[in-house]
Amino acid sequence: MNMAFSAPRPARPSQEERRRDGGRLERLLLLEADIRACPDLPSLELFAVNDTRAMLNFDQAVLFRLDRRGRAVAKAASGVVAVEKNAPLIRALNRLGGWLAGRTEDDAEARRLTRADLPEELRDDPVLAQWPHDAFLWLPLRDRQGGMFGALLLARREPWEAAEEVVGARVAGTLAHAMLAFAPPSLLRKFAPPRWLLLGLPIVVALLMLIPVPMSAIAPAEVVAADPVIVAAPMEGVIAEMKVRPNERVRAGQVLFVYDARDLKAQGAVARRELAVAQSRLDTLRKAAFSDPEARRKLAEAQAELELARAELERIETRLKDVQVRAPMDGVAVFADVADWVRRPVKTGEKVLEVADPQRVRLRIDVAVADAMALQPDATVRLFLDADPLNVLHARVRAISYQAREVAGGMLAYRVMADFTDTGERRGLLRMGLKGSAQVQGETVALGFYLFRRPIAALRQFTGL
Repeated sequence: MNMAFSAPRPARPSQEERRRDGGRLERLLLLEADIRACPDLPSLELFAVNDTRAMLNFDQAVLFRLDRRGRAVAKAASGVVAVEKNAPLIRALNRLGGWLAGRTEDDAEARRLTRADLPEELRDDPVLAQWPHDAFLWLPLRDRQGGMFGALLLARREPWEAAEEVVGARVAGTLAHAMLAFAPPSLLRKFAPPRWLLLGLPIVVALLMLIPVPMSAIAPAEVVAADPVIVAAPMEGVIAEMKVRPNERVRAGQVLFVYDARDLKAQGAVARRELAVAQSRLDTLRKAAFSDPEARRKLAEAQAELELARAELERIETRLKDVQVRAPMDGVAVFADVADWVRRPVKTGEKVLEVADPQRVRLRIDVAVADAMALQPDATVRLFLDADPLNVLHARVRAISYQAREVAGGMLAYRVMADFTDTGERRGLLRMGLKGSAQVQGETVALGFYLFRRPIAALRQFTGL
């Protein structure tokens, strides 16, 4: 009689177990549907650390992304909207994630571990020591080539079970697939350039640095009058009235401004009385000098006092003639505002305004000290006016100041004067006061020197080499 042996049949799951497994499968399918419904990558990251709790019973979740150096950087954490990268706990978790990423096998889908499995430096970390979680589930996120670009770390107090590890690996695969749909794989894994590029790129860059280019500097510029006549205060006093307006055309001999002459008129009246007194005293002494020796001795003194009084009156009358300051030539009155000078005291020689020929203009450029190497006599200048930025005006450097001076904004700059070389209609559009940016062309240098001139100068100033 032949006897046949067969393996025992596995026990059929009970109805309760089938119902429980069916509910778990339903939750997993709903979770994957919700993952596919996320509208963008930030929403998906927040979903991964918060809404996956319905399937994976964790207390804390952290989503890591690997940077191009292979270091783990926390991108999202459960319970918070945004991760503060400088927070002590986040920095400690980055160290934990970096250690786990460095010890993850290429084919590993998940890893269960406890605090005891961590290295001593992580176990003794004061921040991680206060983290109330002892069991961890590490779920790598991989691209289509199998490279890990991130991971999901789940933490809780109770140890993780093998069944939860399988479900976690499934959820991690779904999350990775969704993230790859939002971002190209090239942005989620480290870039590995070919060897020929690593060897040839420095040579190409070095050759490009040898290309000759003209040294240039861009500086603020203004159209100013060429050889204006400065009208200065002829004497000390207070300006009573400005007879012209800014940019008003004037003719030679026209009154520009008038002094307050009340004091001078009063001084003139006093001087005339003193002159009359001195003349009367001199006449009296002359009559008495025939019989009085004392009168003859005082005669020379009285004559000197008369001449002094006459000179004082002439001085006052001369100043009264200067009360009205007139234009020295035909042109335009150049100054800022009438209110700047009315009722204002001025000193002798102080500049009040300029009279300039509006047809003769030049370009004034304030070149910063750091760009002084671009300055050369007879250099070419390109002007871009603020009022007409699409068109270019050309000029040529006429003079360069020997010393730098402080200009508006507290910057030290060299004053450069240039003559316009444009003719015709474009030249006729120029007027005093127009401003813009000027590009001053200098000598030809290598592209590398042009690009790194300022960093080299700053390094030498810092190190003294």
